[in-house]
Amino acid sequence: MVARYKWLLLAVAVLSFCLGFAVTRYLWIETLPSPGGSSPSSRAATSEENSKAEETPAGSTSETEGENADIRLLADAHLVQTVVSNSGEVLETSTGPLPTDLVGKTLDEVRSMHPEWRVVAFAPGRLSVRISETYLEELYGHLSFLGIHNGKVAVFRGKPGVYQRLVGITGIDVSSLPEFEIRNLEEGIAFSGEEELSMLLESLRED
Repeated sequence: MVARYKWLLLAVAVLSFCLGFAVTRYLWIETLPSPGGSSPSSRAATSEENSKAEETPAGSTSETEGENADIRLLADAHLVQTVVSNSGEVLETSTGPLPTDLVGKTLDEVRSMHPEWRVVAFAPGRLSVRISETYLEELYGHLSFLGIHNGKVAVFRGKPGVYQRLVGITGIDVSSLPEFEIRNLEEGIAFSGEEELSMLLESLRED
């Protein structure tokens, strides 16, 4: 009788050991990452990162822009303006000196001063922007100014440093003008009406 109980206890012990081993092995396999998959902990981390990304506003400032927040435009920087149609077609690209009112400005300050620009590149020596032709024509198409085109004094429609469309070229060589007049032309000399234009051109010819 005693021997029978001993064998029964031994059988229960062996069964308990086998059951415990099977459960332990199952739990261990579950914690291993599957090929091409991820572990539960990594999936949880990924889910948390995705949740944070969804909570980030679409218009928030990127880390790159944050790093460029203190960059300022230099006095000898160039402004590259690309005028595009409503369909996105590039109509005109011009490169010229940076307007004096933008010297020393940061990216945020440039955007505040010119909301009509879409800044595509910003560096101390170069500012590149894209502008909608329709938008600019509505705002500045009624304005006119004198500027420089291929070494000649030229008439433009638009606003200096923002939007310009060539209207005509005069016979006045820029090289024959005083330095201060050249600087004025580089910044744009605004005028209104044919009478004022004639007076400006006559003044330049006398110089």
